[in-house]
Amino acid sequence: MQPDRCANHPDRETMVRCSNCGKPICPDCMVYSAVGIKCRECAKMPRSALITMRPERWARAIAAALGAGTAVGFAYYFFLSGMGFFFFIFFLGAGIGYLVGEAVFRASGYYHGPQTALLAVAGTVWAFVFPPLVAALASFGVSWDAVVFSVSRGAVANWVVMAIAGYVAYQRNR
Repeated sequence: MQPDRCANHPDRETMVRCSNCGKPICPDCMVYSAVGIKCRECAKMPRSALITMRPERWARAIAAALGAGTAVGFAYYFFLSGMGFFFFIFFLGAGIGYLVGEAVFRASGYYHGPQTALLAVAGTVWAFVFPPLVAALASFGVSWDAVVFSVSRGAVANWVVMAIAGYVAYQRNR
């Protein structure tokens, strides 16, 4: 068998051909794949092999993040935040993160990825910010005092619980 000239580098001789198209390729042009050595053009992943979420799944995932975040957030804010068990709220935070993360995971069609993970974190933050904001707006009316009061409610403990919940939601969807 006679050596061929590389298709991309005509000054180089080679005995290797692309396993897909048969084009002669030199060592600089080789791409090792699971099914043999390929040229760079044949080794590129086809567009159909990329897994992406369709827009209707995105809409369902966003609705799930907001819906689950709102429901769990109001339950936490009105019913459970008045409990006297300080240590118990950290477990509640983990549970809130898991519930919101699971809702986003199922609504997205069991899709894992950084986009759905960040969406789950946003839904979890929504669960901790939206209910106090609604309660403060109902008490103080529309003013900056209501916003400041709702964000500062619970001080550091609420922010730590929210961080734990966000972490659990992120881990569930990454």
